[in-house]
Amino acid sequence: MDTEFFTRFLAAMFAIMNPLVVMPIFLSMTEDYDNAYRRRIAFQAATTILAASIVVALAGQPILDFFGISINAFRIAGGILLFQIALTMISGVRHESHAGTDREKRMQEEITNPAVYPLAIPMSVGPGTITTLILFSQQAAVKGAYIELYAVIMIMAALMCVGLLIVPFINQVVSYTARTVSIRIMGIILAAMATEMIITGIRNAGIFSPLVS
Repeated sequence: MDTEFFTRFLAAMFAIMNPLVVMPIFLSMTEDYDNAYRRRIAFQAATTILAASIVVALAGQPILDFFGISINAFRIAGGILLFQIALTMISGVRHESHAGTDREKRMQEEITNPAVYPLAIPMSVGPGTITTLILFSQQAAVKGAYIELYAVIMIMAALMCVGLLIVPFINQVVSYTARTVSIRIMGIILAAMATEMIITGIRNAGIFSPLVS
């Protein structure tokens, strides 16, 4: 087992998906419903997250190949996107790619079943998550770490499910300050990972090698 790959991928996925961000949104969108309804939505959201993540992990690289996009170019672009999302997490503002635009937020208020949209997509599996999945799936192909790749995906889907199931209890026990601090810490971790992605992409692409030589 590639412990380093597993740990890095799990940390990146947890930082970008961060159940503590989705949980209060889930609570607010289901506040008028009973626990049975909440459990059904939680399982549906987790199933969608699992399916969407697996599809992205499998199809991400072929899509890049189809459009002629190198993994290093995608790594740089993805790193920039993740860094932007990380900055919004640190500042306490949700990035539109995950939180949704103003129009999408108005649509969310009219949704009776939020499991697929917006809880699974784009709040959990948004552009940042998709970028992370594609980059790490490419690394898994090089390392042969497919077991670790799909293990992390299943763990994250399970964590999201458990988080949504226990959200009423967590909302009472964990203070707003604690949730805010955790989001900012995840933002810092994500910013560091995004920076490493950008540096690795630039180094592997040899963008500055002519200047050095």
